[in-house]
Amino acid sequence: MAKIIIIALVVLAIAVYLIFHFFAEPPPPPVSVPPSVQLLESRLVGRKDGARQWEIWAQSVLQAGESVTLNDMDEIIMFQDDEPYLFIDAQRAVWERKPDILYLHDAVVRDEDETFYLESDLLIWAGSEETLASPESVFIRWQGLEIDAAEMLLKAQENLLYLKDDVRIRDGSMLWRVESAVYDLDQESMEFFGSLVLEGEVGESE
Repeated sequence: MAKIIIIALVVLAIAVYLIFHFFAEPPPPPVSVPPSVQLLESRLVGRKDGARQWEIWAQSVLQAGESVTLNDMDEIIMFQDDEPYLFIDAQRAVWERKPDILYLHDAVVRDEDETFYLESDLLIWAGSEETLASPESVFIRWQGLEIDAAEMLLKAQENLLYLKDDVRIRDGSMLWRVESAVYDLDQESMEFFGSLVLEGEVGESE
């Protein structure tokens, strides 16, 4: 009799277990959260073939996947042959690690002697090509001239900065327009190409 009772209890327990798990709601699926790491007071160094290309000190660094966002940055230093040659201030930087592309927002560029000054809303450094480009307009101050251009491309290996598309030069009260210009960072000299057209005096309607 006791054995029958024990068997009945075991069968009942198994039945309750199966019924409970059959009707119980499945657990919610796990929430997918992209891995992210935030660092404070960090130094990032961009390299190509072991040589430094750029160096950034930042108070706030947020890494999410392959994207690194930097805020509250100190001066950004660009290197050539392991020597600094350009200094950049930017409000925010985003480094895409896999393609090795660095986006610099609201940037100001100066050379070591501070004889050359450039402003751009967006600068893009392509590490594999060693180029610094501005897809938007730039403003330059150099040798007393004020220069605007719709596009800019700096080829670091050549140390040449190319300006093209609607290049305008303000020299005192005079406003000139040329097709393109090239600035040699080594020689600290600029060449203008195409017809030099006098647009008028600054302040006059074009």
